[in-house]
Amino acid sequence: MSLLGNKNSKEFHDLSKVKPQCQIAEIIANNHQKPFVPDSVEQAIREGFEPCGFCIGTFGDLIIGAIGALASPSDLAGHDLGEGRLSLSWTYAEDIVAQQVTFDVYVSTDPLTPFRRLLLDRFAGLSTNLSGFESGGDLYFSVVARRGALLSLPSSVLRLTVVPVLLASGPSTSGGGDPRAEAPGFPFQIDPKGRVFGDFGDSLLHGKILQLLLTSPGERVNLPEFGTRLRDLVFDPNNEILAAATEFAVNRALQRFLADELHVEKVQITSHEQELLVEILYLRKADLNTERLRVGIPIPR
Repeated sequence: MSLLGNKNSKEFHDLSKVKPQCQIAEIIANNHQKPFVPDSVEQAIREGFEPCGFCIGTFGDLIIGAIGALASPSDLAGHDLGEGRLSLSWTYAEDIVAQQVTFDVYVSTDPLTPFRRLLLDRFAGLSTNLSGFESGGDLYFSVVARRGALLSLPSSVLRLTVVPVLLASGPSTSGGGDPRAEAPGFPFQIDPKGRVFGDFGDSLLHGKILQLLLTSPGERVNLPEFGTRLRDLVFDPNNEILAAATEFAVNRALQRFLADELHVEKVQITSHEQELLVEILYLRKADLNTERLRVGIPIPR
């Protein structure tokens, strides 16, 4: 794109799409021309010029054109590497270094919501190896190209089946215990082989947090104080007082019953229309990784 500004009208023109109404010859004859360095729309706008309505259009047209110009990633492929590890690769139509393009990688266990969890943010490459998928199962990946705050349309969704890691049962011989040790999963269920479904790692800790949040005090046999009043609080008026009370109750329960496995960094409660959104940011003590868990609780009318 070659641009020319009009110092008199404070408009800039696209010389590759000039219309008779632009009157480029008159602009040059009257010495009103203004070049831009660098020769870009961003620079013209930065210097206070507006797009010509005849050869360029409105600011909205510029935004739509910019979005369309950012291509989507394609050919997304993946492979299960075993032991909870996998590889992802994709292609891109442009030079990602010259165009300053990075990528956001998302994963979900639900094909209808492929953007549930952000795995990589502003990743500057076309392939990567990832770990932490010991639970296995069907996972759905999608990649979005990014240039600054500008995003492309997502790639097609990739379904990748990951084989779960089977841990040996029996007592641990290490002094502190294996942080990946298997335990009954949440919710309680029977696996296809007729055994109690077992879980471990991130998924197991997420299950324990959900179990604590959704259990009402008095429901747990021999541990009547276990749980929170989260399900009772949703019947209270949906306002800031409800959010503050819920935040306090969740934080206290996590510190009391799961202090050996995590350190609570932040509990944020958002009350929006007919839903109470509980967001927990915590440090997993087993490997000092920071994790985030969101739980939405419907609020009856």
